[in-house]
Amino acid sequence: MRRVVLDVAVAALAALVGAGLALERSGLWDVSSAVVVGLVAAAAVLGVVSTAVQAVAGVRSRRVETRRDLLDELLRGTLWAVVDRTGIDARDLAPAVYELVPARWGRPATLRRAHRVRAGRRPVSSEVRWAPGKGVVGRCVTTGDVVAVDVSAWESAARAVDADGWDALPDADRWGLSFAEVTRLRGKYAVVVAVPLVDDRGPRSRVTGCVVLDGPAGSLPTLSDPAVLGILSATGAVLQGISVAPRAHAVEPAGDGDRLGEDLLAAALERQGTLGAQRRPGRAPWGTTAHRGER
Repeated sequence: MRRVVLDVAVAALAALVGAGLALERSGLWDVSSAVVVGLVAAAAVLGVVSTAVQAVAGVRSRRVETRRDLLDELLRGTLWAVVDRTGIDARDLAPAVYELVPARWGRPATLRRAHRVRAGRRPVSSEVRWAPGKGVVGRCVTTGDVVAVDVSAWESAARAVDADGWDALPDADRWGLSFAEVTRLRGKYAVVVAVPLVDDRGPRSRVTGCVVLDGPAGSLPTLSDPAVLGILSATGAVLQGISVAPRAHAVEPAGDGDRLGEDLLAAALERQGTLGAQRRPGRAPWGTTAHRGER
């Protein structure tokens, strides 16, 4: 939006300067030579600004595209690592990454989906604007804990109440959602698992986003398996190199399940031939520091 406003402003100023010069040359506008010089200088500056804006936009566009490609490759590796572990059909799984957008200028904090890999069988987007405390991803970011929920079971209970009944439920049961949002969510998800991304390099740790996996009905025990959670944690570790959130990384894995998750993700990425087969999760990808020994 800001880019559009800037382009329109530059174009409008250029049109005004051009019109002024045209009127002066045709004799319809009698101005001093100083004004003419100012108009010529303004035309030159606007030309430079326009060129610079286009160049910066091109660089940003390429950067965004590269980041999106890396995220797509990583999440596809995550998808197939989960398939290898669970045997669930890949078309029934959808990994995603959400990043926390801090509150600023009076706007509340929100959760922005950085990328998602979703097969055609999976339902369309819910169009709910996620935020800390809202839904599974919001609770994961707020608490900093792994959150795994059978959404279909919770949704069945929600269908038993109307709007007034919904508002009367305890906050924990409403998951920060309005009745209208719950209505839009019906049938969209079955099981959702979220693992937080935590930045603990400063004096205090803070959650900067989460890695999310949604799957088919009845898969909660399978997707809550320690190895699957380890795959999601390993995905978060690799995200350090892609900078999904500022200096973010996943919670420190611990235990055989998490080590197995790392191995499964590494194997899936190696089969893809992307992201660098030698860059194993938990190590320092793309020249970054994993800080595993410091945590």
